[in-house]
Amino acid sequence: MNSDKKNKRSEIIVPLKIICDAIESADDGWNQYLDIEEMEVVALPECSFAGEYDEEKQELADRIEEGWGIRFFGLPSKFDIHEYGIMEEFIWSLPEGKVQDTLERSVRGKGAFRRFKDTLYRFDMEQQWYDFQAEKYQEIAMEWCEENGFGYSGGLPKDREKEEADTGRQEDLVWEEIRTEHIVQDPWIDFRRSAYRFPDGRVFEPFYSYSRKDYVVIVPLDEQGKYLCVRQFRQGIKKVTTEFPAGGIERADGREYGKDRDRAASEDALKAAKRELLEETGYESSQWKHLLTVPSNATLADNYAHIFVARNCRKSGEQKLDETEFLNVRKYSAPEIGKLIEEGNFQQAVHIMAWLLSQRG
Repeated sequence: MNSDKKNKRSEIIVPLKIICDAIESADDGWNQYLDIEEMEVVALPECSFAGEYDEEKQELADRIEEGWGIRFFGLPSKFDIHEYGIMEEFIWSLPEGKVQDTLERSVRGKGAFRRFKDTLYRFDMEQQWYDFQAEKYQEIAMEWCEENGFGYSGGLPKDREKEEADTGRQEDLVWEEIRTEHIVQDPWIDFRRSAYRFPDGRVFEPFYSYSRKDYVVIVPLDEQGKYLCVRQFRQGIKKVTTEFPAGGIERADGREYGKDRDRAASEDALKAAKRELLEETGYESSQWKHLLTVPSNATLADNYAHIFVARNCRKSGEQKLDETEFLNVRKYSAPEIGKLIEEGNFQQAVHIMAWLLSQRG
């Protein structure tokens, strides 16, 4: 690159979040490009510029070919990102001991990615991994900007000292579960009554809680930017609700809840999200982003919600509903979803949180 072009590009400021989002959604079957005029990412299926696309995609392919290195710039592929290497770096960053050893064994041989995720879940380290992964994605994004001569803005906030101080105080707050009675324990739920010893030594009961399997919530947008929602009856409030597609992460043993947070028999959360979107709506997407994994109800339940956004969803089939599912698909604009929430007609709390997370840009 000559110095004039490099100096000119340095005046272009690329938001790192755009590149990080593209890195996170990188797929072997798609190539992604940054359009610096619109400051957005565009994608094409993995094939040559040889008339293999439909009319719309061929038009985009032609624009990319004509504006290559001027307007359009190729973004890092999954090969460039080297997710396995990031996993190894994460493991090496941990203190020596059981957790590090177990994670190191998990990434050996076939099925490493699945075992790694299962092990993270077992040790309740998913958020720690996602934070580490996000930092590495940001480093890749910065390197990409620098290699292409672009300036960049934004970044991940860091306040590690405060986080470590907060963690150090948690031991003074922990309750000890000293007795548990399983009131209902069938294939669907484990409903419990427990007694706890407080940090000051007092014992109190009863506290009620239940165990259910983890689940996914998907915020899907079609190719026209409309949000795909489902309408279905919810027996808890005895009303028909409007919400996003969602569903449980299936277990190979058929159970509806896990034991001791061991999810080795469970399918991957992203795989579950793709399956639920297709089954409930008949739509598929190749642009997925994980937004958050959060306890479903930290006071009463031990399961987690895995929240995703799926963009450019396209119709690929018909609904394939379970025997207990009766639902209709509806499309809404962003203002319409906002109005539904404000009027109290979008009634799932985790789904509202998913919506707010998806609107952060």
